[in-house]
Amino acid sequence: MKRSLLFLAALFAFAGSAIAGTRVLTFIYQPLTNLGTEEDAAVEVTRVPVLINAVPEAIIAAIAWPNRILQEENTNVPDSNFVSLLKIKVTVDFADGDIYHILFDLSEMLPSEDTYGVKETEVVAAAAKCLRSLFVESKFGAYELKIKAKPGDKTDWKKFESRYQPKKKGK
Repeated sequence: MKRSLLFLAALFAFAGSAIAGTRVLTFIYQPLTNLGTEEDAAVEVTRVPVLINAVPEAIIAAIAWPNRILQEENTNVPDSNFVSLLKIKVTVDFADGDIYHILFDLSEMLPSEDTYGVKETEVVAAAAKCLRSLFVESKFGAYELKIKAKPGDKTDWKKFESRYQPKKKGK
């Protein structure tokens, strides 16, 4: 009896690790900088491929991953993703049955206007747009986006908070 329980426990552990290790090539959206181009500074919402664990929370959080897109050899942009460049943290929790709770933590956000020529509000708006686009395409379900500002920040970040509920299909 004891041996069979150990065998079952080992079997479940192996099966769980096999599922957790499943990686997929998928597409996400990121707010990228156009530094190194001849265009005026701007935030570009771009669909990019990622190789990632097939867990929705990880795919959603990848919005904040550094991304050094292919550049000419004389261009030196260490990271093209504004979310990671500005140190915006993205956390994802699956709660309340079917809603993802997503937090953009701006408490350590770096200034962007002097360095990159774009406003922080443009970056946060683009990141929120990336999130919505990802949910529309991936059909993960619903989400609620909250924003945590820096202490003493007077910017109205509430206007970028949002909820998304996919439309129910008619029968």
